[in-house]
Amino acid sequence: MGRVKKVKPLTREQYLKKFSRAVRWRLPPTEAEEAIADYRELIFRPERDEKMLVEELGEPIHAANLLTDGTAYRRWLKVFAVLSFGLLLLAKWAWTAHSPLNIMGYGPYWYPVWVMAVSLPLSLYWFRRHGQKNGPLSGWLVPALAVVLAYGVGTLAWTWYVMEPEVLRNFAEAQPGAIPWQVVLLRELLVNGSVAFAVIAFVALLLSKCSDRRWLALYLLCLTLAAMFGFVELNLVRMDLSVPGPEVMQSYLFSRILPLGIVGLIGTGGALC
Repeated sequence: MGRVKKVKPLTREQYLKKFSRAVRWRLPPTEAEEAIADYRELIFRPERDEKMLVEELGEPIHAANLLTDGTAYRRWLKVFAVLSFGLLLLAKWAWTAHSPLNIMGYGPYWYPVWVMAVSLPLSLYWFRRHGQKNGPLSGWLVPALAVVLAYGVGTLAWTWYVMEPEVLRNFAEAQPGAIPWQVVLLRELLVNGSVAFAVIAFVALLLSKCSDRRWLALYLLCLTLAAMFGFVELNLVRMDLSVPGPEVMQSYLFSRILPLGIVGLIGTGGALC
C-alpha cells in the first residue's frame, strides 16, 4: 500500500493570503473580494481548528478553483497570453535587433508599433471593463511612473542629439566606417531600456489583475516606451553613416515616434482614472 501524503498545515493568515491571491487571479474583482470576505469569516471563527483548515476547506488554490467561472477565466487567460506575448516580442526584438518575420513587406522596425497597436486598446478595454480600483493609489505607483518616464525622456533626448544632422556628419568625417561611442551608448540605452520596460510591464500587468487596475498605467507607459525604443533601435542598426540618408533620420524618427508617445500618454492617463 502507498503511503498517504501528509497535508502540511497552514496558519489562518497563510491560508487567507494564498486563497486571496488565487481568487484575485481567477475571479472578477467584485466576486473575488466577496469570496475573500466569506472565507475570512470561515477561517477566523473561534471554534475553527487552525491545524484542520486544509482538511476542512481544501487547499487554497483548489478552493478558489471551485468558485471559478471557467468560461470567464479562460477568456482572461487569452487576454493575458496576448499581452504577455507582445511583451516577450518587444524584449526579443530589442535584444537581438532582428526579426525573422516579413509581414506584408513592411520593415521589422514597424513590428514594435504593431504590438503597441494591439496591446494598448486591448488592455485598456479589458481592465476598464473588468478591473477595479482597490482603495487609495499605491504609494509605489507614482514613483515607478516617474522613474520610467525619466529614463524614457532622457534616452529620447540623447537620441535627438545623436541624430542631429551636423553631429552625424561629424561622426562620418571623424571616424569613417567606425561606430562612434555616442551611437554605441544610444543602442545600449535602447536595448537595456526596452528589455527592462518589458519586464516591468509584465509585473505591472500582474498587479493590475491581482491588486489594482490603476497599475495598468505603468504597463502602458512601459509598453509605449518599449515600442518607441524598438522602432528607433531597429532603424538605427540599419543606418549607414556614409550615405546622405542619415541626415534626415532625426526628422524621420521623431515624426513617427512622437505620435506614439502622445497616444501612450493618453492611455496612461486613462488607466489612472
